[in-house]
Amino acid sequence: MRRYVLGLDGGGSKTHALVVNEMGHVLGFGQAGTSNHQVYGLQPAMMEVQRAVKSALEGAGLSPSEIELGCFCLAGADLPEDYVMLQEAVHALNLARSVVIKNDTLAALRSGTTRSWGVVVICGTGFNAAGRSPGGEEIVFPGLGPISGDWGGGGTLSREMIRAVMRAWDGRGKPTLLTALVLKALGIDSVEKLLALLYHKQIDPQHLLDLVPLLFEAGESGDRVAQDLIVRMGTEVAVAANALIRRLSLKEEDVEVVLGGSVFKGRGDLMLNTITRLVHEEAPKARIMRPHHEPVVGAVLLALEAAGAVIDGALYQSLEGTWQSVNRCKAVSLPEEHP
Repeated sequence: MRRYVLGLDGGGSKTHALVVNEMGHVLGFGQAGTSNHQVYGLQPAMMEVQRAVKSALEGAGLSPSEIELGCFCLAGADLPEDYVMLQEAVHALNLARSVVIKNDTLAALRSGTTRSWGVVVICGTGFNAAGRSPGGEEIVFPGLGPISGDWGGGGTLSREMIRAVMRAWDGRGKPTLLTALVLKALGIDSVEKLLALLYHKQIDPQHLLDLVPLLFEAGESGDRVAQDLIVRMGTEVAVAANALIRRLSLKEEDVEVVLGGSVFKGRGDLMLNTITRLVHEEAPKARIMRPHHEPVVGAVLLALEAAGAVIDGALYQSLEGTWQSVNRCKAVSLPEEHP
C-alpha cells in the first residue's frame, strides 16, 4: 500500500507545497502567496496554505485523507503560542491525517544539508537561524527582530546604507560611494531630497530593499564604509552560527552551515570569507555552503523523516528524477552529495 506525505514551505513572499510517496516520487506541486500570519493575519495565511496544498493534491490526483503526514514549515512559527495556534489552524483545514508544524528555517536547513542535521542562517529581508543535532534536537531562534536580539538582513542593511549616506552628507561619517549609487538607483538628485522623501514616507519600502546589492557593488569597488558594513553582517552571521554550533555540541563535527537568503547573493567574497574565518575559529571542520534547492524540498524531506522513511541516495535520486516533470515554478536541483 502506497504512503503519501506533504511538505509545505510558507514564508513572507510565497508558499510552496509538494506531495511525494514514500519512495520520494514527486506527484504534485502547488504554490500560493504569503502564509506568514504575522504579516497579514491568521485567516488569510491559512487561505494561502490551503490554496497551495489543494493545487499540489490536484496535481497528484490525491485527496487529503490519503496524505499520511503533512510537515508545514511556516514563517511566524516563533513562540510556543504560535505553534499551538498554527497546529490548530492547519489541522482544521483537514489537509492531511497528521500535521507537524515547524519554523520555515528548518525547511531551508534541510534543503541545504546532505544529511538530517546541521546549522542554517537565513539572511533575506530579515534574519534568522536554526540548527539540528545528529540526535534530532532542534533549536530555532525566535527571529522577531531587535526584541529577540536580531540584527541583519536586507531590511537592516538598507537602513544602514541610508544612515551611511546621511552621515557622509552631514559630516558625521566618511564619504562613501553609496551616496551616488543610492541616489541614482532611486532617481533622486540630492541627499536633501532623499531625506524629505523618506520623512514623508514617499519611497516604496521594496525600493529600499532593492538597494542592498549596491552595498556589495560599493564594497567590491573598495569603499571602506560599505566594506565595514559587509564585514559587520558577516560577523553577525558567524555569531549566530557559532552560538548554535556550541549549543548543539557540534564544535568537533564537520557540521554543514547553510547560508540561505538573497543577501548571500551579493557580489564579492568579503562576507563569505568573514563568515568562514569566524566559524572555523569555533568549528574548524565546519563546511559553509549554499542551499542546493528550494526550501519546499527540505519540507518534504522533513515530512518523509517524520513518517519514518529512510532518506538515502535512492530516495534522493527518485526526487531528482521526478521533480522536473512536476515543477511548474522554477528548475531546482537536488544535492550533489548524498547521505
